[in-house]
Amino acid sequence: MRLGAAWMGAIGAMKILELGKFYAPERGGIETVLRIWAEGFVRAGHEVDCVVAHRQNRSVTENIHGVRVHRLASFGSAMSTSLSPRYLRATHRYPADIWHAHYPNPLADLACVTGPKRVPLVLHWHSDIIRQQSLMRFYAPLLQNRLLQRADRIVVATPLHLEHSRWLGPYREKVRVIPFGLELDRFRATPAILAKAAEFRKASQIPGRKILLNVGRLVGYKGQQYAIQAMRSLDAELWLAGEGPLRTELQALAAQCGVTDKVKFWGEVSDEDLPALLHACDVFVFPSVTTNEAFGLVLVEAMACGKPLVACKLASGVPYVCADEINGLICQPGDSEDFARVVQRILQHPELAVRLGRAGFERAWHEFSAPVMVNQTLELFTELLLLYRKS
Repeated sequence: MRLGAAWMGAIGAMKILELGKFYAPERGGIETVLRIWAEGFVRAGHEVDCVVAHRQNRSVTENIHGVRVHRLASFGSAMSTSLSPRYLRATHRYPADIWHAHYPNPLADLACVTGPKRVPLVLHWHSDIIRQQSLMRFYAPLLQNRLLQRADRIVVATPLHLEHSRWLGPYREKVRVIPFGLELDRFRATPAILAKAAEFRKASQIPGRKILLNVGRLVGYKGQQYAIQAMRSLDAELWLAGEGPLRTELQALAAQCGVTDKVKFWGEVSDEDLPALLHACDVFVFPSVTTNEAFGLVLVEAMACGKPLVACKLASGVPYVCADEINGLICQPGDSEDFARVVQRILQHPELAVRLGRAGFERAWHEFSAPVMVNQTLELFTELLLLYRKS
């Protein structure tokens, strides 16, 4: 059965308006899942308009794999928000049966609360606003509360998003959990990928040493500094894949800790090389230390490669994805000694590593795959449209 066919029978083809910040080829976690949703809806037979901001001061419309992507002119940005006046009329300009907005995004928030009233709104709550907390005293009463009241359903990626949110408690009855899903086929252990993984392992400075891998920008909240400090007591090698403003500082820290021979900086890794790099490692480590890390899509990618995980106990969705003692182990954030202790446990117990890796592989394909996410979202859309038609 074609994806979403069951819901097509109940409601027919839908016109879906996606309201996001940016769209592929822009890179980022929200941009990744936004593309997966939009293309998945199109493959299921629905019509999709996706409104995002452009990086330039001109508007363009593109057809990308059947998705009409409207990149609206912006004139710079302020507080991580594009200055795109045309975006504010998007819900009037692009008629739809249902809106799917992605929070936080003040442009989409305004477009939704000022748009037509008889269109159901599904608000995807990716995380609370973290970096601009000082503005919430104004933003919450002026716009956010109106948005939460306007939303017919609020979707979070894990139950922990609801549990730890400062704002969602009063709207609990509207909240639904739909985990993020990724296109996992590219992480299958094909002969070509395994051959490339074997080549990557040859980059180890001491052949046969266990490899810990972290993938992410080299920025403070990602916590790579604590992983580097932990290497003083670990007989393993730490690979850091990614670039960022802290690279020089982290390299200096590795030298200061006397672990230069245990830490390899890979720089930016291409999408084509990422699956092989994940297959090359023994343990995937995720030392992020703040709730800026709301989910951790790369954790799912590592799980799809059958790797055991180590992550921190954050007030976010991370401990749901890296479920302690199920497909990974949890340590205290910002504690290099606890991080080392947890990693050591996996390194010293191969049977534990195998058990965690197998469980993660199963969870990735059953809970965090693109078809599961798209189908559950279409089911929610259909439920709402049926309710609107009856009212």
